[in-house]
Amino acid sequence: MRIAVVDDEEIVCRRLKAAMEKDGYQVEAFARGEEVLNAMARESFDLLILDVLLPGLDGMEVLRRVKEEHRDTEVILITGRASISAAVEAMKKGAFHYVEKPFRMDELKNLVRQALAKKALTDENKLLKARLAPIEGYLDMVGVSAPIKAILDLVRKVAPLDCNVLIQGETGTGKELVARLIHARSKRADRPFVAFNCGGFTEELIASELFGYERGAFTGAVGTKVGLLETAQGGTVFMDEVSDMPLSMQAKLLRVIQEKRIFRVGGTRPIQLDVRFVAATNRDLRSAVQEGRFREDLYFRLNVVQISIPPLSERKEDIMVLTHHFLDLYSKKFGKQISGIDP
Repeated sequence: MRIAVVDDEEIVCRRLKAAMEKDGYQVEAFARGEEVLNAMARESFDLLILDVLLPGLDGMEVLRRVKEEHRDTEVILITGRASISAAVEAMKKGAFHYVEKPFRMDELKNLVRQALAKKALTDENKLLKARLAPIEGYLDMVGVSAPIKAILDLVRKVAPLDCNVLIQGETGTGKELVARLIHARSKRADRPFVAFNCGGFTEELIASELFGYERGAFTGAVGTKVGLLETAQGGTVFMDEVSDMPLSMQAKLLRVIQEKRIFRVGGTRPIQLDVRFVAATNRDLRSAVQEGRFREDLYFRLNVVQISIPPLSERKEDIMVLTHHFLDLYSKKFGKQISGIDP
């Protein structure tokens, strides 16, 4: 780890340089803020130990420029009692911490260890993101754990095959995202991806949404409506929470998959259908079959390939990667600069 000491008192610089080098760090000393900024244009430092009161550019201005141009570099401020309030304000602007003159070396060394541990964590997460780069054609499927890598590998293999896929996983694990990845990697990628949540609807409403209806098919049908399955022609239909679909509607969906055609509600003309089905559930669908809540024949039609997504509690390696992913995402979305989080 590389440390820059910035203080206009030569004796302080010598003392700090010797103490830090004794702990195995590479250290350079500077007397002025301009000097360290010029050096940082050529080389990088993991940590600055920076006096607040400097000739020329003061420590607060140096901190501001460092955080603008070298955001991940940590800064520990050295301050006199009169400038403690400024040091506290500086922490709000990105400084890691401060020590008050005259400081104890063991106190400063402890802060240095903490600051460099934070820097190491930041660097590690950047490396993890870099490792993700080859698979970031996978939209926002973020993770480095073995289960995520296995899922992405399976997506890569199954996407071109045009078979139906069943995705199982708890709520919030990313089932729709996996479905979209399958679509994006398939030969249907330039055709529609249509998602439908099967939960909480009656058979009649599901039928009218999926199949569409003809004018006069029922009270209120004042015109013809194209259903979601027709809308998805040539593309992919994502049936979310398919286990919640009523049994009577399951029979109709099975017929659609087998015959590759639909009838609008109230219609008599068959409409040929060319779609791929990707279904998802947060329940054990095999158990639902055994309990008579889900048709076994439909289960086998949908479950040509199964992808199971484990919960985050079983892939803890992904927690920090996801944390930093969402920090970056929402920092950009809301125009905020959030450099990290406390452990």
